[in-house]
Amino acid sequence: MSYPDIAEVHRFTCRLDFEPAGLERLFQVVRRRGFVIERVNAEHDAEGLHVDLTVSGDRSPEMLRAHIEKMHTVRLVQRPLDPCFVADEMPA
Repeated sequence: MSYPDIAEVHRFTCRLDFEPAGLERLFQVVRRRGFVIERVNAEHDAEGLHVDLTVSGDRSPEMLRAHIEKMHTVRLVQRPLDPCFVADEMPA
């Protein structure tokens, strides 16, 4: 019996200054650091862009956080401390 690959899932909440390509740049940083975007919720308001981002991957989430923080449009990056796990199918 083979078991599905289990990837660690991490959530980030980001606040960015609004610019037309800001969300695309955020996605590029995530993908280039070896993570897969699982879920995104983004809202634009007078304060900028608020993004709730769920990613999966085997690399360090703190490394990803540091790279997101270096983006010139990012004002804040927060993340829950406890990672959870996700699988396409759980073994029977």
